[in-house]
Amino acid sequence: MKKTMQWFGGLLVLMVLAIQLSGSGYIWRALSSTYLQGHRTANIDDAHNFDQRVIAKGTSSPWPKAANYNQQTLSEAVLKHHLQYGTAAFLVAQHGQLVHEQYFAPYTAQSLTNSFSMAKTITTMQVGLAIQEGLISSFDAPITEQLKEYVNDSRGSKATVAQLSSMKSGHAWDENYYMPLNMTTELYYGKDAQALVLSHGFERDPGTEYEYSSGTTQVLGVFLKRALQAKEPTLTVSQYLSRSLWAPLGMGSDALYTLDRKSEDGGMERTYCCIFATAQDFGRIGQLLLQDGLWNGQQLLDKAFIERMRKPDLQPFYGHSLWMDWSYKHPFYLLQGHEGQYVIVVPSHDLVVVRTGQHRDKKTLGPNGQLPLEVYNFVDEAVRLVQANN
Repeated sequence: MKKTMQWFGGLLVLMVLAIQLSGSGYIWRALSSTYLQGHRTANIDDAHNFDQRVIAKGTSSPWPKAANYNQQTLSEAVLKHHLQYGTAAFLVAQHGQLVHEQYFAPYTAQSLTNSFSMAKTITTMQVGLAIQEGLISSFDAPITEQLKEYVNDSRGSKATVAQLSSMKSGHAWDENYYMPLNMTTELYYGKDAQALVLSHGFERDPGTEYEYSSGTTQVLGVFLKRALQAKEPTLTVSQYLSRSLWAPLGMGSDALYTLDRKSEDGGMERTYCCIFATAQDFGRIGQLLLQDGLWNGQQLLDKAFIERMRKPDLQPFYGHSLWMDWSYKHPFYLLQGHEGQYVIVVPSHDLVVVRTGQHRDKKTLGPNGQLPLEVYNFVDEAVRLVQANN
């Protein structure tokens, strides 16, 4: 027995050494942040596991409530779904007013939860804002405008900023959320997001194929950061997000952007995933898109840029960091994140729908075969609520 334990202990030591020597030490951070905290993957409450920057709000402007606010209750089927999958918040706004707002314990209106990949949409919006300010020459600018690492890459040198946003740049990446030893896990738990994504070249000719990739949006984030700092050397992505969107939109709370490492060590925002905000504040992003970039009489984001974002590109279900189904009975587009973070815009009914939560039913797909069926159910429920009020 003693020899067996010694043999097992020696094997364990060798495994640990092998992982460290292979450069996969991030796995320990991943394990301690997930399984050792009772989770099987990253979760909406994991901000405490990472260094952070504040996305400062300006003067808050509360969302107005409709006259019939919360007069209708959720259908039994939708309420059951929310409870089964750990929904944190479910909001419906019509004509810029809150119609329904519900939180599920322990979450409240003040809870900051993880956007996950909804941040991809916000990153693209920040790029659009930087273009308006002349910090980026064009949405179709070559990525080598800021990413000199790809000047001699035969494929990368042809890729454009817009192609990063539409997931057709050809950047080499393997998207996997559950395997411990892989580049996506390293991107989430590692200590140098910029070095990791820029260490990967391009495996396909840009513009030829759609492939959803978190690494691609992190490359876009590096491009954005460099464009900002070419004008203001100390300006961070978080500060720019505060200046360009959080303050002008009158967000109700400061938000958090988690970093790959400490700020004083040059930490960078994980622009493909992790903005922690309230459900209401996520909803304001959807409201800005619904209003074609117009907010309180000011054109914050160019209408033509938003129209391009929500126009299908190589695939009918994806534009530029937005998902969509324009063929549905209630056509819609949305921001979408891991474990069911959604901001859904339904233009025909002037609706914004927000769902945040711990889990989702990803296996049951909707009519387009790409988006989860629950997205369609949330759209239908929101339409039912507002029609019942009329």
